[in-house]
Amino acid sequence: MRVSARYIIAVAAICLAGVIIFYFLNLGSRRAVESRAVALAVSEGETIEKVLGPAAAKLLDGGEAQLVRFMDEIFANEQVVYVALRSAGSLRHAASKFEGYLPLAGGSGPVRTFDSPLGTILEVTAALRDHSGKGHSVHIGYFFSAIDEIRRAARRSLLLLTLLQAVVVLVLAAFLFRFNRQLGRKELEIQKEKEEKEKLREVSLITAGINHEIRNPLHSLYLSYQMLEPRLDPADAEAVFHSQALKREIKRIQGIIERFSHLTRALPVQRQPIDLPRFFADLRPEWTGLGNGLQVGIDLEPGAVLVSDRDLLAQVLDNIVRNAAESGAGHAAIRLRRHKGAVEITVHDDGPGIPAEQLKSIFDPFVSFKPSGSGIGLALARRIVTQLGGRIEATSVPGQGAEFTIIL
Repeated sequence: MRVSARYIIAVAAICLAGVIIFYFLNLGSRRAVESRAVALAVSEGETIEKVLGPAAAKLLDGGEAQLVRFMDEIFANEQVVYVALRSAGSLRHAASKFEGYLPLAGGSGPVRTFDSPLGTILEVTAALRDHSGKGHSVHIGYFFSAIDEIRRAARRSLLLLTLLQAVVVLVLAAFLFRFNRQLGRKELEIQKEKEEKEKLREVSLITAGINHEIRNPLHSLYLSYQMLEPRLDPADAEAVFHSQALKREIKRIQGIIERFSHLTRALPVQRQPIDLPRFFADLRPEWTGLGNGLQVGIDLEPGAVLVSDRDLLAQVLDNIVRNAAESGAGHAAIRLRRHKGAVEITVHDDGPGIPAEQLKSIFDPFVSFKPSGSGIGLALARRIVTQLGGRIEATSVPGQGAEFTIIL
């Protein structure tokens, strides 16, 4: 079944759209997580500010020097980036672990977070007044590593989740693609089976007519021949020649009628284990001298086991080999292998091959590309293989022979 470019483009577009949608949905979740982390940091800062304000005010009552010592003790903490003390708007004391870096807030509230080249910084500002009513503000800026860790984890999660969802979309698309192909193949098989049944119904009508119009007169003709045969002069070579020709053609017509009948009536199947070496050894003499001295090679995989109807399978293989001989092949190779829990039998010949325009219809009833063919042999072969629960296929490269593959 061929897959159109439009179908492939549609599947690719659906996959891409799914990935984009999932990315933005996950991006929203990531931003919500980051926002929640910042809110928690601010809440922690507000708690610190409530403690810092009264403590700094009490220390300031004892003099500014005590408050500076307290701030230096806080600055010793490795998480603290900077500390500062302002009095009446002027900077009274400052310390920073990075020279020249002092991003103090200007009336932006007691707690703020901001990104810096060093990472996310949380600044807590405590406003207080001394006993004279002079205003002061204490600033402490420190790393809030949890925010950065949460952001990194959120980015990783966004990437991994998006990739995972992309894989799920691709797997789903692949499943739908495969399901669509199988469904299309099944529809083709059902349509083909329906057409085959219609053809067989037509064949059945033709066969009924043949049986009625030809079989009985032919039987009478053969009885008449048997009555006349003893009266022929054995010494008359011409009479003997025509006698044998008449007998041969009567049997040939009977064989054709019989093959027509096989196409329409149910085939009794008797499955049993087949002794493969003996089976092919019994068939080989039947193929001796076919065509221009067709040579048949047989290659059996050791240990291969086949349970099927011996006589029906022999009829299928005999038909294929005889077709190879009639096509002018000098050699035919039969190979039997185990194949995915089944048995695969291939018959390859070195004949002229089958043209592509003929290959698709060689199993159809009454379709023959040989001058003396009836178009029954391969149609019957396919019907037998189907009855045996298998399938048969044909491939060919013109000039390189033909190959028939039977899966049972």
